[in-house]
Amino acid sequence: MDGEQTARQIAALAQQLALPPDACRRVGECAQPEFLTRWAAACRRLTEPDQAQQAWQELDAALSPRDGDGMQLLTLYLAAACRTRRRFREAEIPDAVFWATLGCLPRFLQETRRRQGRLCFDRGFWCWRQLSGRLFRLGTLEFEYRLTGAGEPLPTSVGQGVPVLSVHIPSDAGLTDPALQDAYRQASEFFARHRAALCLQGAPQAMLCSSWLLAPALLSLLPESSGIRRFGRGYRVYAADLADDGYCTWLFDGQTDPAHWPRRTRLQRAAAEFLTNGGRIGCGFGIRDPLETGRL
Repeated sequence: MDGEQTARQIAALAQQLALPPDACRRVGECAQPEFLTRWAAACRRLTEPDQAQQAWQELDAALSPRDGDGMQLLTLYLAAACRTRRRFREAEIPDAVFWATLGCLPRFLQETRRRQGRLCFDRGFWCWRQLSGRLFRLGTLEFEYRLTGAGEPLPTSVGQGVPVLSVHIPSDAGLTDPALQDAYRQASEFFARHRAALCLQGAPQAMLCSSWLLAPALLSLLPESSGIRRFGRGYRVYAADLADDGYCTWLFDGQTDPAHWPRRTRLQRAAAEFLTNGGRIGCGFGIRDPLETGRL
């Protein structure tokens, strides 16, 4: 495929994904045929599950010194996404799953603008998962097929190098019981149906989640009826990392200085008081109970 054709496809995809107008404009500026042709091989590798992470690392190293707003990298990610869509269709993965999964791109741009006050794509470290067919948005949650790694906290029933589904909670997730149960049902059916194409290291053996939403401290900060606690009831927490400060990104809009913590919500106010008085939130590591989830 030549650079001019790829540029047209990128422009169309940016519009279909409803990227912000200024992002569409910047992508159009970056999508020069010579630029796209130069990085075409790397874009192809972004769609390969066993090469995508390395492809991102190489692109980041090459582009970041002169790509201050991340729009060159986003442009190449959109080029890769065009190929991802074709591969999904070949695997008979519904278009609706493609659009839901790549819907992370406008959401990430909006989140970053809210925190930094400017247009910026800073999630290249994450989005190679969506491009390579490792991570899918299924209902209100995201599910990532991966192998457990050395050094990560694991339950006694799961060893290292074992295929699992990691559960991720998008910022726009609805944490009602019907929405959560529907997402887990979709994931079980989806990975069973597409196991040959997607589960190249074998069927997933468990659903795991590491998130600040599973932090044990939240049990005392939130009412029983809260969506976060509703989500947490689906997991048995087997480890916690109280030093992890990732919760600041989602709970306090990325602010790590207590003087700048927003206190708009009940949870923000309760967490700020808890932390100011010496408490720690961190994150929790949980496994879905097979008796609740059924077979993957």
